[in-house]
Amino acid sequence: MCGGTSTPEESLQPTINENQNTTPEVSKEESIPPIPLVNFDIIDIYNSKLVYELCSDAQDIDSTSEECLRQYRDNLEFVFSYANELEQYMNDLNSYFQNYPEAFTEEYRNLFAFINNEYANVPQIYGTVGMKYQERFGNTDQPISTPRTTIPSSENYLDYRDVKVFEASTISDQHIDILKKYIEYTEQLLFKDKRVKRENLYPILVVQLDSENYQSAITLEEEYCQYLNDEYPTTFNNSRCNPQNHDRKADGSIGLFTDGGRVSGSSISGAPSNRECCYLFISGSFDLSWDSSSQAYVTIHEMYHIFQISNVVDFDYELQQKITGKRIGDDKRDKPFWMEGYATYFSHLYYSRDINDFSHLQNEMYGGLFSCYCGDNQPTIKERYLNGPELYNVTWESDWAVGYQVGAWFIAYLTSIHGEQTMYDFWISSQTGILFPENFQNTFGKDYITYETEFRNFITNSSEDELMSILPNS
Repeated sequence: MCGGTSTPEESLQPTINENQNTTPEVSKEESIPPIPLVNFDIIDIYNSKLVYELCSDAQDIDSTSEECLRQYRDNLEFVFSYANELEQYMNDLNSYFQNYPEAFTEEYRNLFAFINNEYANVPQIYGTVGMKYQERFGNTDQPISTPRTTIPSSENYLDYRDVKVFEASTISDQHIDILKKYIEYTEQLLFKDKRVKRENLYPILVVQLDSENYQSAITLEEEYCQYLNDEYPTTFNNSRCNPQNHDRKADGSIGLFTDGGRVSGSSISGAPSNRECCYLFISGSFDLSWDSSSQAYVTIHEMYHIFQISNVVDFDYELQQKITGKRIGDDKRDKPFWMEGYATYFSHLYYSRDINDFSHLQNEMYGGLFSCYCGDNQPTIKERYLNGPELYNVTWESDWAVGYQVGAWFIAYLTSIHGEQTMYDFWISSQTGILFPENFQNTFGKDYITYETEFRNFITNSSEDELMSILPNS
């Protein structure tokens, strides 16, 4: 699916299978290896910094003094700074107890419970307190940033730029020219702001596929995996490239850039972390003789996702989902409307500006509401939205096209009211770890449920001309 962002196969949140029935046989002569150790006590650190040391009213964040709120914020940051080491330690413990479950004592049961409950809440609280401190006392000279990020040595994103392109052997030079042009174009639009986490934007590994040549995608899988093995062996081991992580098909494909005998479409997956080296930007191809615009705006779309993710990559996966608006609504399934709505709307707007032809934006947005966005005779996107659940409850599985296209209209609606800078600032605010509902309320002045109701009324009661009038022409 065009523009999809893939998700990890497992959460980084520590878990343990306490009901494991198989226990490795250990001979009497063989001793059980020592349990992994770490040189800090996270429970003691948590209690000392967030229980004993705080001002008595520090958690009354709307009324406590500047000194006490600053202490609360800084102590949260200190506790959160152990996240990387703690994650590795919990992973080591998980592996150990899977092999030696008899060593899983009450002490470790309590540790896992603490990590999954009290410590798991620290990033969210830290983000909320950081935002409250900025709201009440300013602090514009030293903006809050997540503690797991190193301090940038440069304010110029070009000093961090690391983009490598893998090309299908049969792809045209024109495809590559468009790809590179619009990667650079989006970088210039989104990455120049000094508030952007420049250290989280790269490396980007771009794979330009030829959608009409399946064999070339198989060849690229081999080339890409060899590069990972040579340059980023940890990522290689964690990825589908590792022979232990894939089932090679008879045709030689491993399902990295191939899917059921077809060439994969465009997507962003991965992000720089202690487990992965890079973003993987898979770029599909188009028939440029009549559709060169798709190659351009899809590139912008995927690069917009990298900007979004770069703001939250320091947090664990589950928290990222809650910050970016993918995990909201009445169930726990991922929702496309927010991340994909942004990327869809701004890809068309930015492309229209580049070619100085806003009929592109008008046509794409019109089709995204008044057509079925499909190859059959389904009702239009507008009808499916108005006869279906709230936008924030639409899932990829229920109707991805409504999520993407009505999501784009929701972003256009908010942009027409608040302006593009406010829309951009939402993602900068997400760097603190503030969750989607609170960030939405702070940014737009109303909760997202109220705004979606107003938007639904706008779509229901407006004429086509009134709807189209909210779209910019410059």
